[in-house]
Amino acid sequence: MRLRSTLLSLATLLAGHTLLASGLPASLTNRIIFTRQHVDIRTVFLGGSEVPITVQIRDADRAINHPATNTVLVVAEQAMVSIPGGFETFGPEGSPLWILPQSQDPALIYLGFSAEGFPRDRFDGRLNLQLKSVHGPGHVFIWQADAAGGLDLRINSRDGLDASDRLEPLVNGHDHYNVGFTTAGLYELVFQPSARPLGSEIVLMGESVPVLFAVEPLPALPPPPPLWQQWVQDQWPGGTPDGVLQPEADPDQDGEPNVAEFLSGTDPRNPSNRPRLKLHPGTGLLPSLVFELPVETDRLGEASVILESATNLAGPWTAVTAIAPLGSSLRWEDSFTNPPSTRFYRRRTQKL
Repeated sequence: MRLRSTLLSLATLLAGHTLLASGLPASLTNRIIFTRQHVDIRTVFLGGSEVPITVQIRDADRAINHPATNTVLVVAEQAMVSIPGGFETFGPEGSPLWILPQSQDPALIYLGFSAEGFPRDRFDGRLNLQLKSVHGPGHVFIWQADAAGGLDLRINSRDGLDASDRLEPLVNGHDHYNVGFTTAGLYELVFQPSARPLGSEIVLMGESVPVLFAVEPLPALPPPPPLWQQWVQDQWPGGTPDGVLQPEADPDQDGEPNVAEFLSGTDPRNPSNRPRLKLHPGTGLLPSLVFELPVETDRLGEASVILESATNLAGPWTAVTAIAPLGSSLRWEDSFTNPPSTRFYRRRTQKL
């Protein structure tokens, strides 16, 4: 039985989808996302650079090289097959294996390994591309189907990685392999290239380069903690008494509760760094005062602030009219038909 033909024929029976940018964690959506293109993991010679050999991602359809750290290679869910009997090298019979095949499937990335552009007149005929480490939820295999239908397994992370887990790209050559993953999720495969110059016994070592794969379906990420919770964790280490952490607490005794410092982005442990309410005369027909309070606008969903005025401290207190925010400041305007000789203001901030 030929492993390649058996697994790929099973793959054609499985439905799937292609991961879109919106399906990736937010931290990865600024990368170049490959889903169905012809892509190479390319060993590149940089000439006079201090580290002259590196690994880049080659968009073969557009003839463009990209730094590997700027890319993510998507293994679509339809790449998943069930391991048939007789191929327990990859895992128990019936367990899943996601395969980017060495023969082209238009629904998947067509992944090659190449050293095209590497100078033939300066280096020995074959290079070395070693897989140094795998960071991810499962194991990784890279292999070819040999002429007799057996496995020519080049890389197997299941039994641990050593110097034998490598590919040997031909200088200025290009080849394709099957690349398999045992579990869905994000994988970082760290490759280190090396080459031996002609007539030399010294091997030039390149830098270790991480290549990121996203194997579908990616597990759902837990929602980020509320901004308030993040802020509290950033301000105080573990073991701080709960009373200090409450929204209405004022640990630095500057007259501003934690929630006000949270909303304005000031330091709740430093009494000299506190929210400052600015005021200036209004420009309307009636006399008025305009108040501005700097805030972190993304925190307004978790805290609110009200400005109130009164003619004496006993009240009654009346809310001052809010006006359009200006940049990262909240604004209020208090207008007077007959300006009072004395007027009091108070600001109340509360956790939502």
